[in-house]
Amino acid sequence: MQKLKPSTFFLTWIFGFFALLSFDLFVEAFVFEWLEWNGTNKNDWFFVLWWGLVVTWALYGLSYFNSGRM
Repeated sequence: MQKLKPSTFFLTWIFGFFALLSFDLFVEAFVFEWLEWNGTNKNDWFFVLWWGLVVTWALYGLSYFNSGRM
């Protein structure tokens, strides 16, 4: 696997967080409104998956930084 410069990896990693946040905001603002799921517990599965992705992304980046692969 090709090694990335630390600054390149960090910017990509931060961009991933913004992409996840943008996806969450889009789903909450448009999809859940369209499905009339806001204020109900029908959308709980989405938040479990979303937080799982956020934690996985965070742990991946932190392990990359701590592993010395850079």
